[in-house]
Amino acid sequence: MPAEDTVFYVLYDKFMFWSILVAIFTFGWLFTAILRYRDGVEPDTTDVDRIEVGAFPLERHNTRLEIMFYLLPTILVVWVTIMAIGSNSAVWNYDDDDTSKDLNRFDITINAYQWYFEFIYEETLTWEDTDTGIDVVWDTESNTMQVTSFGNSAASLIEVKLGSIESELFFNGTDIRALTNTGYSLAQHNHVKVFDADGALLHTWEHIPIGHKLITPSNPMIIPCDEVIRANMHSKPVDASDTRNVGVQHAFWVPEWGMKEDFVPGLAAGTNLGFIPDDAGTFPIRCAEYCGMQHSIMTGEVKIVDRVETEDIPNSGLTCAQKDSGVQKTGSSSANNYDGGEM
Repeated sequence: MPAEDTVFYVLYDKFMFWSILVAIFTFGWLFTAILRYRDGVEPDTTDVDRIEVGAFPLERHNTRLEIMFYLLPTILVVWVTIMAIGSNSAVWNYDDDDTSKDLNRFDITINAYQWYFEFIYEETLTWEDTDTGIDVVWDTESNTMQVTSFGNSAASLIEVKLGSIESELFFNGTDIRALTNTGYSLAQHNHVKVFDADGALLHTWEHIPIGHKLITPSNPMIIPCDEVIRANMHSKPVDASDTRNVGVQHAFWVPEWGMKEDFVPGLAAGTNLGFIPDDAGTFPIRCAEYCGMQHSIMTGEVKIVDRVETEDIPNSGLTCAQKDSGVQKTGSSSANNYDGGEM
């Protein structure tokens, strides 16, 4: 999201269509009158109104035409207004949509400080890059991991991070690297990254546990594709000990999605934002409310990923890009700077 069929694009197309029709009719009528009554053209005086002071020239009166000129614009304005107001339901009341009822719900908390965003995970998320020719399988019961690179001959270095412990491994001329590691835990942050010989990142597998924090600008907000995302949003003061400071106004804005929601300081319950991303890639985040001297640096990214199939959340077998029916967005070049965040 968004795609060519999102509510914002649909509204834009309909408004433009009717605006062009009205403009063609209006300017066509205007140019017809200009040409008909331009200077140098002798007017037709065979049926001239016999104007009387205080009397309407009924010879030119056309009740049907006047009613049409009143009703048609009124109907158009009312219809466009209802369509625009109805778009709010399409954006916010997605739980009533038939497609969202079959989707998994993913909860995340977004805190806004001066001048960065903090993302706290209320759900676990295990995801993996697709279409790289590399596959990571981690068996949580036996604590074994297998990394295969049959489809990518450039794979050379494997970086494994278990919580705060990092290690580096090499394929050593083989296409499969099997490991046994007792340090694996679903309660801690884990990732596997595969690089080529020059250090370029080829593939990422990652497990994000409940309570894990990612902070901009060094880390993107990572959320799964084709799931109902429910974000609870709070404005936070930099100094939590100062009870007089409840934070300042911020706004979470993803320009390419046409989506914006405010952080309201002092609102204990926070504000809520819901959406269903269906477009793979990395997209910029901006703060759209002036929040102080360094407002311009309050930026970040949101990365849409494919969740690894689990018993609770099965995968359809299609990647996010394959399921998307919209316009593929351009990802940010800084996506590979993600360092896994912090607890």
